[in-house]
Amino acid sequence: MSTRSLGELLTGSNEASDGILPVAGQFDGNHILVPLLTREVPPVLDQLKTATTLARVRNASLTIINPVSVSEQTPKVYDHEVTDSDDSALLEWAFEQTDDALPHVDGDFVDTRDVVKGVLHAVRARDVDTLVVPSGSRTGRLRKEATERIAAHADADVMIVNGKAGFETPPSILLPVAGGPHSGLAADVATTIATDCSAWIDILHVVDEDVSAHKREQAEALVDDVSHRIDRPESTTTWVHEATDTVEAIVEQSRYYGLTIIGAPTKGRLRQFISGSTNTSVRKNAASVVLSVRNNSPTSDAE
Repeated sequence: MSTRSLGELLTGSNEASDGILPVAGQFDGNHILVPLLTREVPPVLDQLKTATTLARVRNASLTIINPVSVSEQTPKVYDHEVTDSDDSALLEWAFEQTDDALPHVDGDFVDTRDVVKGVLHAVRARDVDTLVVPSGSRTGRLRKEATERIAAHADADVMIVNGKAGFETPPSILLPVAGGPHSGLAADVATTIATDCSAWIDILHVVDEDVSAHKREQAEALVDDVSHRIDRPESTTTWVHEATDTVEAIVEQSRYYGLTIIGAPTKGRLRQFISGSTNTSVRKNAASVVLSVRNNSPTSDAE
């Protein structure tokens, strides 16, 4: 069996016959939903900063919801005056963190017996096109598998914020790309944030050190396509980087940027188990805040 290049591994199982998928996905961002899935301040603050930035540039509506778990015995007509005071304080605090310049900000509690189902229902009921959530954790009401379920099944594009480093105004953004169903969305989100922050964007594609001339040409064409899509030639750089390990290369470069934006995994469950996920490894180990984006539009080929 022949050895596959790192660039091919990064593209995932939907790879085209000549190695790199066309860039796909588009950021609409007209109605952004922020579900408060943890009481930990850093991840919530990064959620809000990311969502507020996107809404401000897009002139989009922003909705904040606080899903409240209720038991089977709880009546359908639920009086929020008896809601846990911590839940009430969290929602009030979240509203205080938003930008007064936004065109429309609203939200409320969402009663649900299952947090994941409650969030998915809110996306559909409120006609949301963009969902911003924090990375899952091992504890609390938002576990890793819950985040993955929300991202996989939401009727909206999903952005997962890894807030361990703290989201601030980034002077530069690292955009690792491999083509495929999420790269266009990742490029559009990077452009939106860079426009707001006057940030530089470096478009990165990683290839093997012994890459063939044909594969090198494909890689150059890919980063050029993404650069043309971004259309900020005065503040955008393309880079085809040769390395023996894709994850190590991206993680190493992330330390030089305030924000790293990467497309969601496109591998099936079996292949992720065997070879791991570049996306997950970057989110776990990057030195900067990582924004993972997933294109869930009907035309997406994402798994």
